[in-house]
Amino acid sequence: MTRLTRSCDNRQAVSVTDPNSLAILEIEDLKTYFYTDIGVARAVDGISFSIGKGETVGVVGESGCGKSVTAMSIIGLIPKPPGEIVGGAIHFGGRDLTKISEKELRKVRGNSISMIFQEPMSSLNPVYTVGDQIIEGILVHQDLHPREARALAIEMLKKVGIPAAESRVDEYPHQMSGGMRQRVMIAMALASEPLLLIADEPTTALDVTIQAQILELINGLQKEAGMSVLLITHDLGVVAETCDRVVVMYAGKVAEMADVRTLFSKPSHPYTGALFRSLPDISSRESELATIPGMVPSAFEFPEGCRFRARCGYATDICTQEPPLVEIAPQHQVACHHHQKAAAEQLRTLAGDQS
Repeated sequence: MTRLTRSCDNRQAVSVTDPNSLAILEIEDLKTYFYTDIGVARAVDGISFSIGKGETVGVVGESGCGKSVTAMSIIGLIPKPPGEIVGGAIHFGGRDLTKISEKELRKVRGNSISMIFQEPMSSLNPVYTVGDQIIEGILVHQDLHPREARALAIEMLKKVGIPAAESRVDEYPHQMSGGMRQRVMIAMALASEPLLLIADEPTTALDVTIQAQILELINGLQKEAGMSVLLITHDLGVVAETCDRVVVMYAGKVAEMADVRTLFSKPSHPYTGALFRSLPDISSRESELATIPGMVPSAFEFPEGCRFRARCGYATDICTQEPPLVEIAPQHQVACHHHQKAAAEQLRTLAGDQS
């Protein structure tokens, strides 16, 4: 954890003091459920956060916590049925994206908001060239002649570092490596100069060297275009290097939210602390990694109260009640009875010392 903390210290502070004051995207009490034959899966169950202009916000948590469903909800790609946004709002560009028509949403998706999906091989159509797939998106959202769209596609491939772009634009996905396919996905996402880029595990299945190149590429293009980025990842090292703020999700809820320096130096939710303890530490002589006991509960049967209590060493009777998300410091929010109790005891101690 020492290395990650040091990486956070090297990051420049986000220019937005209060992200909500210059928010490009605001999610308010979002609830996305899936109605199936075996019950209702509350995949996202009342989350709220915002993304400021030019800001990178990371969303972290184990598989099954609702990260990707949150992203798909933003761009309106929840399959209907069985999925449905049953509550909350997603404010973008002065409109609530949950209230607009599919036709209006198509004008936003891939244009003002773009997304890099997890696995480029399954996201790219194997029977069309990569150029055709980039050009299709350009023609949908921009008033260009097909020749101009092809020239723009080649320009975007060059921008994302693909050599011999003039010839590779006519290649099929299977003719490219995993890293090249991911670069194609980035070129496709950025061709319309979006205001917000959603990157859902953009370095999955890539080797470490290619991961670093992809992240550096996204960071460089973000600075060049001034866009905002929502980065979904399991990798806390990636978060430390690239994000301004972090949203920690657990079982469809926000467990903790803070700027990256605060989160890495003062993690306050037991789940956040457990995630950090599970990181490998090359300075330690311990042979085994720390693990979080148990599993993320099924979205079909979330427990009452704190959803982390079955795996938490601090759980008490009060944890059978759902903890509110409370601001414990400027721009630092935590949903944990234990932390709130400890903070209250600290205040009582300070008051006693002063008296």
